[in-house]
Amino acid sequence: MFPGNPKKAGLANNTKWRELRAEMVSLAQLAPYWRTVSVSGNRYPVVGWDGDWSYHFRLGSYREIEVCELLPRPDENAASYEQCVDICRAIGFELELRFSENIIKIVAYRNM
Repeated sequence: MFPGNPKKAGLANNTKWRELRAEMVSLAQLAPYWRTVSVSGNRYPVVGWDGDWSYHFRLGSYREIEVCELLPRPDENAASYEQCVDICRAIGFELELRFSENIIKIVAYRNM
């Protein structure tokens, strides 16, 4: 359940978030950029994107993440959009794909 709102269902859990972080840490500088929106509406980072999966992504509580967006790096050797989608799907995340913006949106809570 969504913290403080029983009308939302949780689609992600700590295990999935930890698995995503581990996959991205293994990609090092080839991992996509990321940003999150918490259940209270706070954005991290406030502006732009973060690329630090090893330290910054584990700050705070995974339970508070409502949405996590991924943006593949422009480097030709970096993980591609399709590779990032495959990683997220293998973990079992629910995704919203925004091809035109090259953004992968991981949905952690959904209206019931």
